[in-house]
Amino acid sequence: MPAEFEHIQPVITQSALFQGLAAADSEAVTAAGRLFNIRAGEYLFHQGADADMMYVLLTGRVKLSQVTADGDQVIVNYFGPGNGLGIIVALSYMEYPLSIEAIEPCTAVGWSRETMLALMLEYPQLALNGINMIGRRFARLQKRLQEMATERVEQRVARAILRLVRQFGRRTERGVLLDMPITREELAQLTGTNLYSVSRIISKWEQAGFIHSGRKEITLLKAHELVAIAEDLPLPPAE
Repeated sequence: MPAEFEHIQPVITQSALFQGLAAADSEAVTAAGRLFNIRAGEYLFHQGADADMMYVLLTGRVKLSQVTADGDQVIVNYFGPGNGLGIIVALSYMEYPLSIEAIEPCTAVGWSRETMLALMLEYPQLALNGINMIGRRFARLQKRLQEMATERVEQRVARAILRLVRQFGRRTERGVLLDMPITREELAQLTGTNLYSVSRIISKWEQAGFIHSGRKEITLLKAHELVAIAEDLPLPPAE
C-alpha cells in the first residue's frame, strides 16, 4: 500500500463500505483510490451531474442538499469521517440525486465509477455493503418524510438537533457542544420549515435553559427536555 494511505486505514476500516472485508482486501481497495483535499465551500459533486465518482470521507464534515423543482434548497443530512459519499455509482449509470458541499476543510479517498464497479466484482462483500448502505439511507429518508408529514415543527427541530449531537457532539463542562457551522436557516432547511419558526423555537428553548446557541454552535444544556420534545412526551418537572 502506498505510504500516503497508511495513516487513513483506521478510518477506512470503520466505514460501512468496508465492513466484513479482510484486512488485505480493505488495503487493496483503498490503494485503488485517490486522495482528495477539499476546501470549505467546495463541492464533491452536484445534483444532476453524471455519477462518476464515490468517496469515503476521512476528515471534516459535509452537507448533503437537494434543490426542489421550485428552486428551494432542502438539506438532507450532514456527514463526517467514515461516511460513504456517492454510493449511487454502484447502481451504474445514474445522476447524483443531491449535492455534497464541504462545510469545513475535508480529506477523502475517492474511486471512479469504473474502478469501484471493478472492485465490487472482485470483492463481492464490497458490493453487498454498498447495497446495504443504499437500503439504510432509503429507510432513513422514508422516516424523515414520515416525520415531516406527522410531527409538529418543534418535534422535528428537536429531533434534528439530537441527531446532529449524536453524530458530532462532544461533552463540555456546560453540556454537549455541537460546534459545527450550521445556521438557523440551514436548520430550517433540514427540518422542512422556515427561518421564523426555527428562530422562535430556539429562542424559546434558550429562555427555558434547554440550550445555548452562539455563532456556529449549539450547546445542549438539558438533554432530557429536548428528548421529551422530540418524542412528544410531557416535559420533566422544572427543578
